[in-house]
Amino acid sequence: MSKVGRKSKVPGVLILLAVFCLGAAEALAASRPAAEQAKIDWLLEEIRNSKATFIRNGQEYDSSKAVSHLKTKLLFAGSRVQTAKQFIVGLASNSSESGKPYEIRLPDGNQLKLGAWLLDRLAVREKGEQAEKEKAPR
Repeated sequence: MSKVGRKSKVPGVLILLAVFCLGAAEALAASRPAAEQAKIDWLLEEIRNSKATFIRNGQEYDSSKAVSHLKTKLLFAGSRVQTAKQFIVGLASNSSESGKPYEIRLPDGNQLKLGAWLLDRLAVREKGEQAEKEKAPR
């Protein structure tokens, strides 16, 4: 086969690999309890909408990059992460490369550990869910 023939197949293989990865991501997310996946998705949106700066291994990133990074870590963690708390403690708190904690600098300049911030956000969501359950007719 000529070099030209081999090169033309590479983009097709890359597309097939991308489709496979997307399918795998959906399958792994589907193996998580739906309520927990919804909480994780909500936390990721909280990050995306925070207008904060994220600090990972001394480098600063915007919220979109932080979300992308955490989604990749979640994908690779697969079914090992079953709950929102496992997501926070196991993936979203520290760098797996250096062990250094992730941090978040809020628009007001306050800088916190990302794990603590996410646990607070999760508590707010769960408190709201509990209040909704208590209001529901029995």
